[in-house]
Amino acid sequence: MSADLMDLTQSFVEDCREHLDSIESWLMDMEAAGSHQDTELVNSVFRLAHSIKGGAGMLGLDNIKTLAHKLENVLHMVRSNELVPTHAVVDVLLKGFDRLTFLVDNVHESEAHSIDAQVAQLMAIADQGDQRDGAAPALARIETGGTGIFAVDPVSLAQAKSGGNELYLLEFDLIHDIHGKGRMPFEVLKTLTDTGRIVDCKLDFAAVGDLDAFGNSIPFYVLYATILEPKYVAGLVKLPDERVRQVDAAALVPPAGAPAGGGVERFGTVGLSISGEEGALQLPKDIGGQELADLRAALLAGLERCSVLRLDVSGVSRCDVFFHQMLLSVRAGCARSGKQLTLAGPLPEDLRRAAEVQGFSL
Repeated sequence: MSADLMDLTQSFVEDCREHLDSIESWLMDMEAAGSHQDTELVNSVFRLAHSIKGGAGMLGLDNIKTLAHKLENVLHMVRSNELVPTHAVVDVLLKGFDRLTFLVDNVHESEAHSIDAQVAQLMAIADQGDQRDGAAPALARIETGGTGIFAVDPVSLAQAKSGGNELYLLEFDLIHDIHGKGRMPFEVLKTLTDTGRIVDCKLDFAAVGDLDAFGNSIPFYVLYATILEPKYVAGLVKLPDERVRQVDAAALVPPAGAPAGGGVERFGTVGLSISGEEGALQLPKDIGGQELADLRAALLAGLERCSVLRLDVSGVSRCDVFFHQMLLSVRAGCARSGKQLTLAGPLPEDLRRAAEVQGFSL
């Protein structure tokens, strides 16, 4: 970890601890107020979760970001009078913030600790019965343009669009747009929070490359909701117009009948099925240009939502060098991010030999 990143992480931890110390009393006051909430208090708790989400996304702390995001969704419902903070609701919030405090106190090992129980409890409140059939809600997917993808749940998407907000995808470069201009990353996040809502954010470490393809750039993507028009957003964040992309929120709503979970999601010619933390890709028999594009989209979605990804390559009968290159790229990316990629069934012998002749060994 670089010295700059260590300093940013330490600053993030200190700021979180300062505010999390008061969270229990704040939540107790919310429970006592019932349906007659102190608006400023609720907004303070909401902003705390929102700020932690943004800071964690900036630092690539995915567990902290995810848990803070789920806490934020429930708190948004309280502040918009969709939900009364009963004892049961506050108990779930307390447990969530307790786990969040633990992760912050152990920030360097935070990715190794499970948040599944807390996330499930928070989602059960926020989803408000949308999972009556037991299926997971369909996620809206937004490609960042790099090697990542945002997968936005229906609750977060609805909250982001509320109040007439528009959605924007902002592409920063931490080196040139922020550090090189003498700006502090958390100042940029505060500016965004003051004028809108950060729906999601992430560093794209995979796009940095290795020594053979070093780009001296660290992409940082922010999915941002605000009532501002595009020209004002570009001026606010000091980015060129081409790196402020307005997202058509209406196009993100899954079509009627789309599988919400437990089924097979189609990415053109490639199918993706997800069960818990494991995803399985169904590859077509012949893999050419279009199939490779479909496979890339399915891989991005699978890697965003799963810790284990399985590709059944035994049925592939025709492919080219770009297919082998893509598999090796995905394998390297999984190794860097601590995720697991498995190939179910070997490639046919003639394709395996052809790959070795081309310099690829799978």
